[in-house]
Amino acid sequence: MRGGQARRFAAVAHTPTSGYRSLTTFRALAVAALVSAFAQVTLGGIVRVTGSGLGCPDWPFCHGKIIPPLNDIATMLEYSHRLSASVLGILALALFITALMRYRRNKWAVNSTATALALVVAASLLGGATVLTELVWWIRLVHLAIAMGVVAALVIAVAVGWRIGVGQGAREAASAGGASAGFSRLTIAAIIGVFLLILSGSYIVGAGYGSSCGTWPLCMGSLFPEGRAYLEHMSHRYFAALVGVAIAAVAVGAWRQRLSAPSIGRGGLLLALSFALQILAGALTVWMGFTPTIKAVHLSMATLVWIALIFVAALAFAPRRFEQPRTARGAAEASRMEGLQT
Repeated sequence: MRGGQARRFAAVAHTPTSGYRSLTTFRALAVAALVSAFAQVTLGGIVRVTGSGLGCPDWPFCHGKIIPPLNDIATMLEYSHRLSASVLGILALALFITALMRYRRNKWAVNSTATALALVVAASLLGGATVLTELVWWIRLVHLAIAMGVVAALVIAVAVGWRIGVGQGAREAASAGGASAGFSRLTIAAIIGVFLLILSGSYIVGAGYGSSCGTWPLCMGSLFPEGRAYLEHMSHRYFAALVGVAIAAVAVGAWRQRLSAPSIGRGGLLLALSFALQILAGALTVWMGFTPTIKAVHLSMATLVWIALIFVAALAFAPRRFEQPRTARGAAEASRMEGLQT
């Protein structure tokens, strides 16, 4: 009797409906975790530009309490940042468990979610170290680097979620091969460049040079201004221009693949748009007098560029299609569901 019940349960667990439900769960968790990570980075930027990093002077508690008195803006911002980190941790854990339970044979799904979870834990511990060391600049720099790693891992998880099973990835597989060697090298160079650019911007702010150049695109009317603060700030702009060329090239290369790989083409368009907005945000940061609000927007837009670039890379490098084990009936049902979705 028990054996018969077990077999019936196993049959139900492997029905196409169950498979699509788990896939929907994985996708929803991946998107929610990515949105949460973006919000976390944005909140971190707001905390930094408003000088609220010590709004909670202790860790893991805030003013010695789980829920502190929210009677000043610094405490509210820092406490919100920590709450956001907790939500991100829960989502990352749920996403990893889902990948492990349902897609353990898919190394891309398991590795990306495991990396995201590990980096979320590392970021949390480093966030505590940042507070306990009273905001040492290089710890904040490493903290931001880890946060970008979390975002990248979750972008890959989102891309993988839409490659699993039969769907857009399968249709593109028939007409698109892997990324060309030239496009691959260019994309990797752009990823390294954007990562270093984001960190260099954090360094400039941490060193106190963030508002040294009060004009844009020139610095105090000069291409090569005198003084360390001006030179380092201007060096960041020059590096941004160099990285911008690589980003534009990747965006164009991705757009050229829109016929054979529509998702990559759309990713290239998203990359170009986010980079254009980032340039505007950088200019507005200077023109509006380096107000905290626009400086936070500047970091958020840089994170969007990072997301778009990793998205293009994930779609270009990841397998076009991840198969799931199915029975003949399950495959037929999957084909029918694909027809309904198109």
